[in-house]
Amino acid sequence: AGFSYTKLDSKGDPLPDQSVTYASTPWACVQDNVTGLIWEVKTDDDGLHDKDDTYTWYNTDPATNGGTDGSADDGGDTCYGYNSGNPSAFCNTQAYVNRVNLTGWCGANDWRMPTRKELNSLVDRGRYNPAIDMSYFPNTVSSSVWSGSPVAFNSDYAWYVGFNFGYSSANRNGSCAVRLVRG
Repeated sequence: AGFSYTKLDSKGDPLPDQSVTYASTPWACVQDNVTGLIWEVKTDDDGLHDKDDTYTWYNTDPATNGGTDGSADDGGDTCYGYNSGNPSAFCNTQAYVNRVNLTGWCGANDWRMPTRKELNSLVDRGRYNPAIDMSYFPNTVSSSVWSGSPVAFNSDYAWYVGFNFGYSSANRNGSCAVRLVRG
């Protein structure tokens, strides 16, 4: 169906002028008008949504984690606010989702990890480095982004999408970027 996006402000409302650049009028989220999903937009300010932050894959819900929690804390100070003595400040996907929901990002507190299919819906196969529309998703780095989808055939793996060329692969080792979704 193609791509159709709407830029949203920090309250989750559409920007009055959709032609603005991020440099002149930063937006916080993007609505995908095809899927109805609302996506987090990354920042370059060393804050909670910073583009350079990475996280280990972690999910303690046995109904959705594929049989393995993942890594709560690998000792890496790879995200904003990391505190080795505070599990809510660890650089893992579950802690990140919780922190974003506490802030009410874009007027909402139901942010979650995207499924592999949802994350793949952002891939623009006509672009690379990164394979996403930068006019709506500024500050996207060409890196791997975790999905919330565990791999069915191997509980030690979770899917990620590489936004350098738009491929999907799986593991649970190390840290990757995260882009949250709601809807």
